[in-house]
Order: sequence, then structure tokens, then C-alpha cells
Amino acid sequence: MRNKEYLNQEIEAEVAKKGFSVYNYISVKELLLTINKDYLEAISVLNIPLFIIFLVLGYGSLEYGDFSLLISATFLIYGLIFAYLLVKLFYRTYKFSQITNVIYTKKGLILGDKIFNYSDDEKLHNLLLKCEKLFDEYLSKPSRLSQNIAILENKLKNSFEEKFKTISKIKDRNSGVIMLILLFYSITTFAFYYIGVVLGFLFFSILAFFIKLYFKINRPIELKIKDSITLIDEKIVNMETIYINIREKITIFRDGEISDLSKKIDKDMNIFYSNISFVLTQKDILKNHINNSNYKDFIDFTFLANYIKIEFNKPLYEVINLLDNYLNKVSSQINDIELYLYNNKNKENYQVEQKLINLQLLQKNILQYLNRLKNSIQ
Repeated sequence: MRNKEYLNQEIEAEVAKKGFSVYNYISVKELLLTINKDYLEAISVLNIPLFIIFLVLGYGSLEYGDFSLLISATFLIYGLIFAYLLVKLFYRTYKFSQITNVIYTKKGLILGDKIFNYSDDEKLHNLLLKCEKLFDEYLSKPSRLSQNIAILENKLKNSFEEKFKTISKIKDRNSGVIMLILLFYSITTFAFYYIGVVLGFLFFSILAFFIKLYFKINRPIELKIKDSITLIDEKIVNMETIYINIREKITIFRDGEISDLSKKIDKDMNIFYSNISFVLTQKDILKNHINNSNYKDFIDFTFLANYIKIEFNKPLYEVINLLDNYLNKVSSQINDIELYLYNNKNKENYQVEQKLINLQLLQKNILQYLNRLKNSIQ
């Protein structure tokens, strides 16, 4: 795979291991944070024109002693700005729904239902530059959104500080009025910004709910693929954990108590079998998702199936080896008891015979465990 700027080590490692990777490009939180950036950008661009408007309205209000026009105009101006922000948010949400999840494969990547090959990525590069401009984040690289918001905040604060310093140097009877109007303008600017942050959080909660509901009802195929492989990985990890639990239980039991161990591991073994069944079922579901998608020729399922096979068989072989050793211990105890009974035929051996029956039953159960496990090997 070529070393491309839209690839990082984590993605490359996952693609090398599984043959594909599903990457969450833009989060819902990042989507909503763009409103903050848009507001600060809009105010920065309109800073001087807005100040002139506030100066005219402020002087007029002081002249006529009626501040209703100034207050009405303030709400109108910021209302128009917020309307502009909502339009941009809805547009971003539309783009977000198209590109939020990216599929990387060994051949190339899939972004917004479009397939881009690594060997010819000029179109992809141009698309990613547009997305970066829209979301302040280049694919697979850290988001610069929070950093850019902090820069814009400081820039706006510095702009107001410069205006206050400039006006404070004016030796004119109107300088006090200008200073008062500038103070009103700066307070309303930041007041509406922080009010917008609070309202944005509430709006974020509502929008996030509907976005999650949308993706739950209209689950994109790339998320279905990601869900399936994630569930498979989780169950395989769980199988490894069960192996460790069984190994610890077998280790702490002394040879004389080994016949009591069966009931201790039955529950673990049943969960282990359940995980085996789940992984095999989910593997078929994953295969269907890929074969029924537009990406069936782009995702190498044979390569992915081999990854699942290797990861799946590892805890399986570990448990088989563990139970083989367990079986050898049980068989050894059975042989010892049978030899003892043979040499002590004339004695009362009820307890010993009962232990032999228990061990023989345990031996039968272990053999059943092993047969079932060996039949599950891929």
C-alpha cells in the first residue's frame, strides 16, 4: 500500500491485518462545533460594517432618546446571522451523512458512495480538500476545529481591544458616546456567542438524537460491516478471557479434587460454545453484507475470512490443549483407581468406586467437549 497523506499507521495496520478498515471521519460533536467557528468567522468578517451600523443606530437612539430601534436592529442582525449559521449547519449535516464513515481497503477507499483507487488519487485529494475546508479536518488526521475556534476567539478579542485603545486616544466630546456604543456592540457580540454555545448544546442533544435515530433506522452498509467485524472481535476476545478463566480453575485444583472441577467449568464452556456459534453466524452475516453491497469487488472477503479464522482458532486451540491435559490427568487418576481396586478386591471400596464413576463420567464429558471444539476449528 502506498504511503498516502490520508492514511495513518493505525488504519494501515488494520487494513494489513483484516483487509479493510472503517474509519469515522467526522463525529456529531465536531459537526456541531462548526457552528461556533462559523459564528466567529462571520463576526470577524462583518466586524467593521457591524460597528458602523451600531454607531449610526446608537447615535440615532441617543439623539431621539428611543432605544427601541437599536434593540430591534440588534436582534434582527444576530437573528440573520443565526439563520445563516443554521443553513450552513443543515448543509454540513447533509454532507456529514454522506462522508461520516470511510471504508479503507487494500485497493483504495470508499467515501460518500464513491470508490477511489490508491493508484490514482487526484480526484480523491481534491474532494478531501473540500471536506477539510468544510469540517476543518483532513481525512485520518487530527481535527483542527477546536484550535481554529480558539484562534478566532483571540482574534476577535484582540480586535475589540484595539478598537477600545484607538477610541480612548480620541480627544473629542463624542469619544465617550463611541466608547459606550463599542462597549454595547462587544457585549452583545460575546453575549450572543455564549448564549449560542448554551443553546447549541441543547440543539446538539436534540440533533444528535435524531442523527443516531436516522442511522439506526437507515443503517449504512459500511456501519453494518463495521458492526459485524467489531462483534466478531469482541467475542474472540471474550473467548480468550474464558480460556484464561478455565486455565486458572484447572490450575488451582489439586489432583485429588479434579473430579469436582467439572461443575466449575461447565458454565464457562457453555459461554465458550455460545461465542463460537455467534462468531460463525456473524461471519456469515458479514459475508452477506459485503456481497450485497457495492463494495463486494473492493473488499477482499477471502483475506478477511482468513484473519477471522486465525484469530478464532487461537483461543480454540488453547482450550483444546488445556482440556487435553485435563483429560490426561483424569485418565491417569482412573488408571490409578482401577489398579487400586484390582489389588484390593476383598476390601470395602464404596467411596473409591464412587470416585471412579465420577471420574469416568467426567472423562466422558471432557471427550464430548473436545469433539465439539475440534469440530468447530476453521
